[in-house]
Amino acid sequence: KNTLNIYYGNELMSEYFTTDELAEFLRIKPRKVYDLVSTDKVPYSRVMGKLLFSKSEISNWISGGQNNISNQKNPPNILLGSHDPLLELAVKQSKSGIAMSFDGSTEGLERFKLNQGIASGLHIYDSDLESWNVPIVKKCLEKQDFVLMEWAKRDRGLIYKPKEKSEKKSINEFLGQRLVTRQSGSGSDNYFKYICKRENINSSDFISTEVTYSENDAVSLILSDKADVTLGLASEAKKHQLGFLHIVTERFDIVVNRISWFEKPFQRLLNFSRSDDFLNTASNFFGYNINDLGTVHFNNK
Repeated sequence: KNTLNIYYGNELMSEYFTTDELAEFLRIKPRKVYDLVSTDKVPYSRVMGKLLFSKSEISNWISGGQNNISNQKNPPNILLGSHDPLLELAVKQSKSGIAMSFDGSTEGLERFKLNQGIASGLHIYDSDLESWNVPIVKKCLEKQDFVLMEWAKRDRGLIYKPKEKSEKKSINEFLGQRLVTRQSGSGSDNYFKYICKRENINSSDFISTEVTYSENDAVSLILSDKADVTLGLASEAKKHQLGFLHIVTERFDIVVNRISWFEKPFQRLLNFSRSDDFLNTASNFFGYNINDLGTVHFNNK
């Protein structure tokens, strides 16, 4: 069976059922599991587009009839939302015990709202208000108890494999090429749509590729010649010696459950982010600015 594992730092955890495993456990057909999910009658999570079912939540659901993990008092130690390479390293190196489930900014907020994690990363730009992240958390998490904390400012632009000496100067030079597709609701997808609107072009002016869920996966398609261009991070372009056309300096924030902020797992992550080891690691990430890491941009009680 295809068992999807979740990593707690460097430790491997497998406390989740796949769809087929849950069907076997409940002695029903996999199709019935999908029906339960579609009607929110069983507790579930989506990780990188795949369904996962916590064994402990399934046990509680069977014994007590709970069908929504938002009934839990304390969320599990999982970091949700958008992928950031520096944040991923920090979580692993800090030995915080926090698991990672990166599946996009919007999906992360929805799961955070359902109490499926202690925090969620995001980089969503509101073009009407010309603001990062604050408008969407106000809208989506109106009744939640959370803090919105800055993680880093990151240079984002078009990454490509240069085929000639001249550098690209406009997105229009990439029209008709294979563009890496990011999942709907991700910060990258959101900003790319904004660019298209601003430049009066359409996503249909590009050739779509398979959907990717992380910055690393997006660049890997460029490196393997399966795509020509992606809207990615300057740090990834620098690391792989790829061409880069700067588009925007974005702000990547973390929305954190207020109670979880003071618990040991998140405090370990915060303390590590102030250490010399972390600063040395961050200095190798081209296009990152962590001077305001920890700054609270919104406090919702």
